[in-house]
Parts: sequence; C-alpha cells; structure tokens
Amino acid sequence: MRAPLDILIVTGPLGAGKTTVVNRLLKAEVAAGRRVAVLINEFGAISVDGTLVDAERPELAGVQNLVNGCVCCSLRDDVVATLQSWCDQPEDTRPERVVLETTGLADPTDLLDLELEPALAGRLRLVGLLTVISCLTPVDHLQTKPLLHRQAALASLLHLSKTDLDPSAGVAWESELRAAFRQIPQVATRHGLAPEGSPDPWQGDLRPVPAGWEPTAAHSFAEARAITLHWDHPVDPAALEALLLAPPAQGELLRAKGVCAFSGWAPRNDGSDRWAFQLADGRLEISPLPLRADGSAPDCVAVAIGTGLDAAHWKMALRGVERPPLGARRKISLPQP
Repeated sequence: MRAPLDILIVTGPLGAGKTTVVNRLLKAEVAAGRRVAVLINEFGAISVDGTLVDAERPELAGVQNLVNGCVCCSLRDDVVATLQSWCDQPEDTRPERVVLETTGLADPTDLLDLELEPALAGRLRLVGLLTVISCLTPVDHLQTKPLLHRQAALASLLHLSKTDLDPSAGVAWESELRAAFRQIPQVATRHGLAPEGSPDPWQGDLRPVPAGWEPTAAHSFAEARAITLHWDHPVDPAALEALLLAPPAQGELLRAKGVCAFSGWAPRNDGSDRWAFQLADGRLEISPLPLRADGSAPDCVAVAIGTGLDAAHWKMALRGVERPPLGARRKISLPQP
C-alpha cells in the first residue's frame, strides 16, 4: 500500500497573512527534503497569491491555483481532481505533503470530509487545519463575524499574526481566543514564522464539526466581489497608496493586492522591477517580487475585494495611477452604459 498523501488546510480571514505562512511552511518542507505541493484558492479571476508562492518556491512538486469560486463548494470537484492527479503520480515524483490554502471568504467546514471522497478514500490523510488571524483585526470580530468564528472554531492550531506591529492588540486577541477556544493551541507569529518549539501544524488534533453545523456560503460570498485590472505601464507609488488608503466613496474595501512596476524605480540587482503590494487591516505593504525561474516577469495586475464597490469607478481609478512612458499610449477605462 502506498503511504497516504498528507493534507494541511490553511484558512483565515482576508489579509490575515495566510500566504506568508504558507511560504514558510513550504520552505521548511523543501529544506527537510520532502516533496511538497500547494493548492491555492483565491476569490476573483487572478491568483496573486499563486504568483507570490511560485516566485519564491519554484522547486515545489506541484502548484495549482483555483480562482473564481470556493474550494469548499463550487470548486470542490476541482480540488478532488487535483488531489487525485497528485495521488496518481509515480511514487518517486508525487508529493508527500500538500498545503491547501483557502480564500479568506471560505468556510472550511466542507473540507473536513475530503478523506471520504470515493476517488481519494485511503489515499490521503487530513492532518491539520491551521487558522491564521491578524491581531490588527478588531477583536470583536470573533463574535460579530460568523465566518471568522467558524474558521477559528474548527482549527487544530491558531496562528496570531502581526503581533509585533501591535503587542497590546496581540494580548487582547490572545485572551479572547483562549476564552473562546481554550482547547485549541495558539501561537503568536512574526512574518509568518512561529517561535522555536511551537506546535507542529502537520500534527494537529482536528476538531469535530458541531452537530447541525452545515457549511454555508451566506457567511462569505453573498455580498463580496473582486475587481481585477491588468496594468500596461508602471504605476505612481504615491498615487497607488493614496487610492488604497483613502476611504472608498461607496462600499467597503476589504482587501487589495497585486503586482506592479513603479514609475521612476529602477530594476533591482536581481534584474526584476516587479513589486507585490498588499492592503490589509488599513496597512499597505510593499515587497520585492523576483523573476520567475525561467527569467520572465510576472504580469502587472491589481485586485480589489470588497462589498458594495463601484466596479467602473475602481477600474478607472486603478487605471489612473498608471504613468505611461513618454510617447506610450494609455488605455482608458470607460464606464459601462
């Protein structure tokens, strides 16, 4: 009998820092000499997180991006098909472990029975559910946001991220989580890294789904939408910052992320002029993005996720931060009739 493929689910709200944690996990597995693959689910048409993972971990045994849906419901068949294909690979090439990162708008309830899928029965083992929560999120969200509460309640391990940015908020969240889920171990992390001696996410004690607790999209996808725009030119860093940090005239901006080149910024020593940007918890973070393994540069794209957003306005605003080189044509996003 072939050893089952170990699956670790990583979940948590939008902007909690899941992809940073996933990259840390993948790096550790590769360093340990294990073949590891990653399956990334994102809300919207473009996988920005997949680009970030692929740029840092080109040696993975497999990378699969699932977009425009949720791995817990509409994309579940794609999840099963991907895992089955990895299980079917020859023993010396197939992954030994798989990290499954859900979108921040996903309820992981319906992923806890993957082992029961006929095509996967006896071929994989769900070993843990790691939930990442940013301490910069208002602490009352644990009680007022049903989706966040579900993501935390089902965890075998809780990672409290960004505690170095606001230690007092970290203490408040730690107390709230311990009061609500005393039986679930929790760890404060910095830049996705857990302290030495922390619980191993791959050795989790999975929580049973409470009786009558059915998965539902009502907590997640009902009102949110993703707006995507591909940039053709470098963007003005100050203009991008002003756009993303200003309160939107309509709706609520939950998350923004993407890849760009900045106007006036020269390529770095690694030859890349690409930068990744992430807006979460009211903070805009910029990080260098290396070239792909084949030497090509990732496409420049922006994704805005929110509720009640005016898509035409956001596309025009994102296009407006572009700074075309002298003589280059500039696209204009026209409002829909």
